Amino acid sequence: MRWLATAVVIAVILAKAVLDGNSARALLPDLPAWQAFALELTSASFFVALLLPWWWLVRRLAVWRWPMALAALIGLSAPVALLHVGWLLISRSLAYWLAGDHYRWPELVRQFLFEWPKDVLWLLVLAALGWALDRLLAQPAPLAAPLRDDFRLAVKDGSRTLFLAPDEISHASSAGNYVELATVHGAVLHRVTLASLADELAPHGFLRIHRAHLVRGGAIVSVASEGSGDFSVTLASGQSLPGSRRYRAGLDQLRQG
Repeated sequence: MRWLATAVVIAVILAKAVLDGNSARALLPDLPAWQAFALELTSASFFVALLLPWWWLVRRLAVWRWPMALAALIGLSAPVALLHVGWLLISRSLAYWLAGDHYRWPELVRQFLFEWPKDVLWLLVLAALGWALDRLLAQPAPLAAPLRDDFRLAVKDGSRTLFLAPDEISHASSAGNYVELATVHGAVLHRVTLASLADELAPHGFLRIHRAHLVRGGAIVSVASEGSGDFSVTLASGQSLPGSRRYRAGLDQLRQG
């Protein structure tokens, strides 16, 4: 699905170049057809080559607050426009040479100032398309099946000791000097730090989503992203827990796995 959407975006970029080439021929009847299309397609080919790296960058910036991400994208447009100018000079020189002609290089500063405003618009449009594509293809399905193993977590509960299997615990939250475990037997307090519990349970399908919350991957039924890069998870019990962007990488890795 992602490759199909990418192919559609590339096709639109190239189709626009062909339409612009036809428009140039209509405005300048004396301009040879090959030149009109060479000028437009060399520019379009730059954005085709840039598409996947640009979307990769947008994906990395998606965890930032949107004003910061937008400012970063606009700031990066200047060096991208410089690359665009260099691409045009080389590719157009090659295209003209293959046609038996000579491409006269324009004044570079003027060419840069001509391309930069257009590039800002194109880059923001492509960034929006990449962001929307990631959201459309996000999978809110259950993240993992319950992990069955022989591990048991020993938890003292008053005068008795509970030996809990991983799939008997849905999540754990900080509670002062204790950690409160949400289990099939109800809430149980465990005298341990959340950090050490996270290390102990990590091999059994648990991950940290917040400085105060640890969850079992198999208990998560959906993930909702927020513009700040933070998120929330909904558990099979219907309970919702906040997640911090600091721990988003671990969640993404679990979902991909």
